[in-house]
Amino acid sequence: MRKLNCLVTGASSGIGRALSIELAKIAKHIYIVSKNTQKLEETHDIVVQMGCECTIVPLDLRLEMGIENLSKEIFKKDKSLDIMILSAGVINELSPVESINLTNLKNIFEVNYLANVRMIQCFHGMLKNSEKSKLALISSKMHSAKAQYWGVYQPIMTAINELFLIYANENKNTNIKANIFCPDAVDTKFREIIMPGEDKSKIKKPKQIASKILNQILNINSTGKISDIS
Repeated sequence: MRKLNCLVTGASSGIGRALSIELAKIAKHIYIVSKNTQKLEETHDIVVQMGCECTIVPLDLRLEMGIENLSKEIFKKDKSLDIMILSAGVINELSPVESINLTNLKNIFEVNYLANVRMIQCFHGMLKNSEKSKLALISSKMHSAKAQYWGVYQPIMTAINELFLIYANENKNTNIKANIFCPDAVDTKFREIIMPGEDKSKIKKPKQIASKILNQILNINSTGKISDIS
């Protein structure tokens, strides 16, 4: 019998969409969150066809009190959350540091860092209310290929990774298992921005990566781990 209540951000496209569809095989109810309502409806229809309840949440994660109000509404209905996957993220460009567009930098900080902090804070109580909860952050980490032109993006991702690991350590004696997953090259719109013209036949599709991520989310019993997914 399906029992899992789940929430996925960035569920309208890419890895977030693929993870929502994978979750639909085992979950009772999934809240899918994105600011793109039309794409959310497409995800919703697939999830429902797989026998899973689904609630569309059209939300710009930067909106003041948007996340906070969402958590209150979900708490009224469900009280607990078994799986929360934070996969929403943006990138606008790669740029040398001296040319970074500060508007783009602010947008990336608000979506990739601040919104994830708020999600953790607002849903912490619901994750604790679950008998065995899983919190997953879809992220990236620094490597040699990011030594140049990643100044608008990678420092923010490094910061959210560090905060997430601190949170995991603070909750290591609770029922919350919090882990980070860093996919390799995946054929998404996100990828197109940073690697235009790339041969897509040489990189994985979101569905391939999503199944591997979900398998690890469900089966990793430790917390505070960063996993490379390829």
